[in-house]
Amino acid sequence: MPAPWCRGTFDRDVWLNPPPIPLTTPEMDYVCGLPYARAPHPAYGEAKIPAWEMIRFPVNIMRGCFGGCTFCSITEHEGRIIQSRSESSILREIEEIRDKTPGFTGVTSDLGGPTANMYRMACKDPRIESACRRLSCVYPDICKNLNTDHTPLIQLYRKARAMPGVKKVLIGSGVRYDLAVQSPEYVKELVTHHVGGYLKIAPEHTEEGPLAHMMKPGIGTYERFRRMFEKYSREAGKEQYLIPYFIAAHPGTTDEDMQNLALWLKKNNFRLDQVQTFLPTPMALATTMYHTELNHLRKVLGGRGRRVAVTRQGRTRRLHKAFLRWHDPENWPLLREALQRMGRADLIGNGKQHLVPAWQPSGTGKAAHRPKVASERPRRPTGRPMRQGLSR
Repeated sequence: MPAPWCRGTFDRDVWLNPPPIPLTTPEMDYVCGLPYARAPHPAYGEAKIPAWEMIRFPVNIMRGCFGGCTFCSITEHEGRIIQSRSESSILREIEEIRDKTPGFTGVTSDLGGPTANMYRMACKDPRIESACRRLSCVYPDICKNLNTDHTPLIQLYRKARAMPGVKKVLIGSGVRYDLAVQSPEYVKELVTHHVGGYLKIAPEHTEEGPLAHMMKPGIGTYERFRRMFEKYSREAGKEQYLIPYFIAAHPGTTDEDMQNLALWLKKNNFRLDQVQTFLPTPMALATTMYHTELNHLRKVLGGRGRRVAVTRQGRTRRLHKAFLRWHDPENWPLLREALQRMGRADLIGNGKQHLVPAWQPSGTGKAAHRPKVASERPRRPTGRPMRQGLSR
């Protein structure tokens, strides 16, 4: 029931739950140690559940995130303070999965949470932590008061993979690479023993404007992590790859930003299959930017109140996504048109320095120009037949 002073003030009531009180380690151990069935609901019967296959054998070691990425609401519903389980509780769950879960083959698919490597990280001074109002402990730089020691996580990895009946422990959660590069020992441990051929990582973009509005580190930090990843993979004698995630059409992103990202992808020979187009979601700062077209961050690109480039039109959103998939022939007509409009026709051609070729494979490229909504389709002239071959 709304408070008496606000009744009738608004057309509708807005309910906002207070942030959760962070759980202590014993409380985390208790919650995670409850007798869960570790099986789908019986109502599903014998039906195969793809989501269940993904979550059968991972172990959650912590909750919360101090990253503060503007497009993400994990901080809002799990808290900014990291809440970690004890080592004994985590190892005990691995044993239970090994002994009681049908189909376990000896591979633990993840030791993680919202991120892979924030386990037991916290502010060095509880008094500072209680008074701090920073939105992120790692942006624009890692806070000097943040403990970034990866030693407890390294020890956990070693004990988990040494358990009888456990053949391999993989890390499926995304690695926060700006923290990982602070500990070369952690990166070596991760790359040598816990990567199953591919490792997920989320640079999200290459350009300063979008990254600042996302509150993500610069691409230089990603390059530093990539070099460490490749070095330790070579030393381990393994062929392993990074799987980078990028976002198209995020607030603060221009066509030129996406063009530069596409050129970076081509230079690094990335041909992305799964890409993400920004969608405004509840409780995220980027959602506020999307709807207000204003910068609500004091220290980002000029300060609070500055206008933010927002991509709402369907065709422009498709263009931004097309830049991420620059290698797909279906996107080439849309990209050629955009590059000409942007004065970058020099990127169209058949050389290695070009982004898209001047030629078009037969039977491709129609989807890029097909309107997505009925209101955009050309209307048939009244009283005469539509011409054959009219572009749709």
